[in-house]
Order: sequence, then C-alpha cells, then structure tokens
Amino acid sequence: MSDKSKGNQDKHRKVKITTGPFLVPEEVDSELQGGRENDRLIIILKNPTDKELKVKVKLGICLEPKMSCTGYINIFEDIEEKEINLGKFKLNPHTCTRIERNIPRNLVPGKKDETNAVYRVTAKGDFEVCGCQVVCGLAEISVIGGSVFNFVEPGLEQADATLFFPFSHFVVCKKHCE
Repeated sequence: MSDKSKGNQDKHRKVKITTGPFLVPEEVDSELQGGRENDRLIIILKNPTDKELKVKVKLGICLEPKMSCTGYINIFEDIEEKEINLGKFKLNPHTCTRIERNIPRNLVPGKKDETNAVYRVTAKGDFEVCGCQVVCGLAEISVIGGSVFNFVEPGLEQADATLFFPFSHFVVCKKHCE
C-alpha cells in the first residue's frame, strides 16, 4: 500500500477517546444549606466542519461501595463497571448534539443509586488526532456535570468545576497512538 493511500485510510478510521475514570461527588459545593446535589451529566458533541460526522458514545459506571470506612486508608477493590450505550449520533455540519443524562438517586425503590459513583465517558468516531492527542478538525466532545432545579428543563442550574472535561482533556486510546 502506498504512503498516500495509507494516509487516507488512517484519516477515515474511527478514533476512540475517553475522559478516563472520574468521581461524581454527591454535592456541588458546601453551601450553607448543605450543598447542591450533582444531578446531571451533559456530554456535548460538536461538528465544526462542512461534512457529516459520526460518533458513538458510552458511559461506564462503577457504583459507590456500600461498605463502611474502617481506617485511615480504605481500599475498595473489584467494583464492577456497568456500561451504558448512550447511542450513535450523526452530526450534521456546524451543529451541536447534547446528551443530558440525569444521575439516578435512591429516591425510587428498585432503581440503582449512582450518587458518588465513578464514571468514564468513551467516544468512538470521526475525531482528529495528532500522535496521541486530540486536535480540532473533525468532531469535538466535552463533558460537564452539576445540579438542576427542574428535571424537565435542559442544562444545568449550577455546574461543578470538577466535572468539566474540555475536548483537550480527552485521552486517545492506545491503538490510535501507534
């Protein structure tokens, strides 16, 4: 295969990127009223190009351990990750797609409580990479989380700065770095 056709083939392969694992704290901050709960995670996809792009998004979740802390160092091993497929998205030119996922709480009997869980956002699609870093040129992604007052309204009322992952902070999965 010539270098030119190999370059074209690399340009059109799907790239997998991730936030890596991050903890979603139960509260946004320590307001006098006891803080605001982190209720929602928002994943933003952007197509800044003149062509249609595609991205598939998954969310990995390791639930909070249900054991008590017993000492100065507490280690909770082998917490199983459940993976949720958030969908395959066709990104039309010069558009944004927002995936807004509420964080389930133990308010509803039988529902899993995802407060204080470890999350990981993974996306595979038409992303541009240079070496092992994402660069602009194709699809872009970012993640933000925080609290909402009204669950039927889109967006956040208060953002949690620890839950902001700009596009430049995503990590390219190894097989695309070779």
